[in-house]
Amino acid sequence: MKTDRQILQCLLHGFSWSKLKKTVFLEKKSGYELSLEQQIEQAKQAWLIALEQMQWADKDLLEAAILKTTACEKRYIALLQKARDMNYVAWDPRQITPAATNR
Repeated sequence: MKTDRQILQCLLHGFSWSKLKKTVFLEKKSGYELSLEQQIEQAKQAWLIALEQMQWADKDLLEAAILKTTACEKRYIALLQKARDMNYVAWDPRQITPAATNR
């Protein structure tokens, strides 16, 4: 995915918080609203980045990193629940075949 490569490049070369923010969060333009799928993908990326930041945090910043990770995770879960309530599906149920059968 293009965004994943951009995040990796941002982390490896010339890391800055502002560059990472611009990579992960699309700037909201007037009259432009993200679809639920895009919001879910952004929330997932933010959560994964927060998990990585928690690994890097020193003792002084660990509590803040934990709070950020928890907040990102809760937002991601809330968006997934919203999608479920709106009957979104990630695949066509008719195309699912069982991996194993009971004989």
